[in-house]
This record gives sequence, structure tokens and C-alpha cells, in this order.
Amino acid sequence: MIHKTQSITGNKTAILHSFNPATMDLLGEVPIMGEAEVERAVEGAWAAYQSWHSTSFRDRRRALTRLREVIEERKEELARLISDEVGKPLAESYFGDIFGTLGTCAWLIENGERELHSRKIPLNNPLMAAKRSYVVFEPLGVIGIISPWNYPFSIPMMTILMAVMAGNTVVLKPSEKSPLTGLKIGELFKKAGFPENVVSVVTGEKITGEYLSRSRLSKLLFTGSAAAGAQVMAQASAQLTPVCLELGGKDAAIVLPDAPVRTTAWGLAWGAFTNAGQACASIERVYLVKGETTNQLIERLLEIAKSLKLGLPNDENTQVGPIIDEAQFSKIMGQVDEAVSMGAEILCGGKRDDSLPGYFFKPTILAKVNHSMRIMNDETFGPVLPFMIVDSEAEAIRLANQSEYGLSASIWASNLGRAKAIARQLNCGTVFINDSLFSHAVPQLPWGGVKKSGFGRSHSQFGPG
Repeated sequence: MIHKTQSITGNKTAILHSFNPATMDLLGEVPIMGEAEVERAVEGAWAAYQSWHSTSFRDRRRALTRLREVIEERKEELARLISDEVGKPLAESYFGDIFGTLGTCAWLIENGERELHSRKIPLNNPLMAAKRSYVVFEPLGVIGIISPWNYPFSIPMMTILMAVMAGNTVVLKPSEKSPLTGLKIGELFKKAGFPENVVSVVTGEKITGEYLSRSRLSKLLFTGSAAAGAQVMAQASAQLTPVCLELGGKDAAIVLPDAPVRTTAWGLAWGAFTNAGQACASIERVYLVKGETTNQLIERLLEIAKSLKLGLPNDENTQVGPIIDEAQFSKIMGQVDEAVSMGAEILCGGKRDDSLPGYFFKPTILAKVNHSMRIMNDETFGPVLPFMIVDSEAEAIRLANQSEYGLSASIWASNLGRAKAIARQLNCGTVFINDSLFSHAVPQLPWGGVKKSGFGRSHSQFGPG
């Protein structure tokens, strides 16, 4: 097990250990907080809210400006901690976690007040000509955030930033697989001079998240699996707490016959293998509409996948890091093995890289798959790219929409008008054209899905409060 807990009896608190999934080295330990500790954090956040919500936008901008400076000063330390704790290459820690957070600070500093400014609503009834109506944006109170390990800095930070800019206070429960990064978030706000308890962090396992879900919150944001999201929603219902759920996906890529071979192959590879495929919006299935260049595209994709270098996160040549732990590795391997037993063909990868100490799974491309296989239906969360060759756009759209998930999708084509027309027919939260994944790091854009990918939106003017 990469991440494990150890309950110590007597006067000592139960401890959660964090290990580096690339080297198996112990990085540190944090307490597993109980119900009383979570309640203290929530009550502290409510106490801080009484003054924080009445601060001016000018003061909040100043606080965010200081925070941005602190993050900028410590970006190397932060990137190394993220890479050590979750195994992603150092460059991905910068691009996937830190730069989006810095960009969110800058956007909120410049635009936050305008986005939250009261808006006059015109009334067209002549009998109401003398009346004035406004929509006024007010903070909600205490926001609870239960965040995942795959982007342990950017996912919680971007939401926290928007919440506090709106005048809320926050209690964060980081994943038990990345608790050290979660604690670092709390330290950054303290270093930047935010008042005590405007941002609090509670560490622990699933039970700690349950205590937070059941506590007195104004809103709860959860990122994780659909099954866990259902549990969180049930727990929050006791207090009638509104929830925003981002629950993963099985994102489809539709490739039209006119798609440029070189850029499309690189785009598909990046969407499938960045962060070792451990992103909720990773490309996890591809529908190639049959055309003259289909075989060329497959060949180019294979060349790229075979050339990707697995390695330790601190090696500047590493392009793909490890899977987070043994349980996730086994899940990926199980889906691949089942697909092969049902007739799928491994074109590359499909197994562990035994030359490395951690859970390294080679970038994998599967052919001859179909929708009777879990690899085309269940979220994989690993560096596996299965593809089907289909006869028409209509078939590709139908298969893409078959999924019980609906987070995002991508269309690859030269004819942008045709791609946009297809995009309107896909049942998901975001559709990319000739790209994938990037929008979560852009604070101006809303983020969220439909169906079992959850509901509610984070980021942009539709964000957490």
C-alpha cells in the first residue's frame, strides 16, 4: 500500500502517513482528525466569517495579492512537494497545479469585484416604471471543500480563492493521499496574512470527510468518484446543505477524417497520458471516423506512446509518472486484462514497468475494443487509450453519448464548423475542439458535468459562492 493509516492507542492521535508513490519513501505524517476537531474548525470558520464577509473588495484584493506573491516565492518548494506526494513529473506540477492557481489569483484581483457587482434588472411592465430591481451577490457563509489527490493544489486552491474573494470562509479536507499538500495550502494563507480561520484545513481519512459533510456548512464542494459523491450528498442532506459534485468521467474523443494527423496524435496522447491518465477529464476512449488517414493516425499515436519516458518525478526527462497506489494500479490492470480476455488487442504497453520502484504502468493503446468491456464504460483513471474505428459521425456521437458520465469530450477536425455542430450534440459539460483538459486551469470558464459526472459548477461567475 502506498498510502496507509496507523491507529495508535492510548493518548496519541491516529496518524495518517504519506508516501511517495514513485519511490515508496515516507514523506510525513498527519493526524486523522475526529468529529470534535472538525466541528471546532467549522465553528472557527463561522466566527471568522462574521468579520471577513464585511471586508471590502479592496481589502480582499490586497490579501489575494499578498497570497499570489507568497505562492510565486515558494513555487519551487510547492512543485517539489506536489511531485513527491502524488508522483507527477515536476513540469506537470508547475503547469497543472501552480500556474493555474497563480492565474486565478491574477484574474480575481483584476475582475473579482466586477463579477460580483450588483446588477440592475430592467422591468418592461409600464406599471412598474418607477420601481428599481437589483440582483445582489452576497457571500454564503462557510464553504466546505473535500478535494482529490490528482491535482492536490489547483483543484482546492482555485475554489478556495473564489470563495474567499466572494467573502466566504473555507474548511478544506484534502485527500488522505495528499495531506501534506493540503496542509501547505493552509500555511500559505497564514503566511499571506489572512485572518485566522478564514481558511482552515482538517486532515484525515474518509471518516473525517464524513464529519465535515454532516457539519453546519453553507455549501459543500466535493470532487471524487460517483459512488463517493452519492454518499457525500446523503451525508450533507441531514443539514440540507447544498452540494456541488464533480464526479469524474469517461471522456470521449471523436476524430473526423479530415483531422490533421500530427497535431491530433499529439493531442490525443497528451489528453490520455498526462498525469499518467489520472485526471477526471482524461481522454479515456476514442472514436475514429474511418477515413484515408486513419491508419496513419494510429501509427503516429503508437510512435508517441512508445516514446514517452516513464521515470521519477524529479528527473527532468520524465514524461509519465507513477500510478498513485496499489489499489488504483490493480483497477487499471483489471480493466486491461478483462478487455484482452474479451478480444481487445494491446498495441503497446499494457503492463507494469518493473525497472522502476513505484507503481509505473506503461502508456497503453488498445484496439478491437467494444462497449461490452469495462474499459469503454467505467472510469479507468490511468494511462490507457482504447479506440474504435466507426463508419460515421452519427455512430461516433451515439457511442460517445452512451456513457453514464458526461464531464467533457473533444472533437478533432479541420472543419471547425462541422466540429461545432457535433459539439452541440454531445451530452456533457464541456466540449473541446482540437484540444482537451485545459479549461479547468482557466478561472474564467465554468467547470462541471452532467449525468454521473455530477452537478453544479465551480470557477467563473457560476462558482462556489
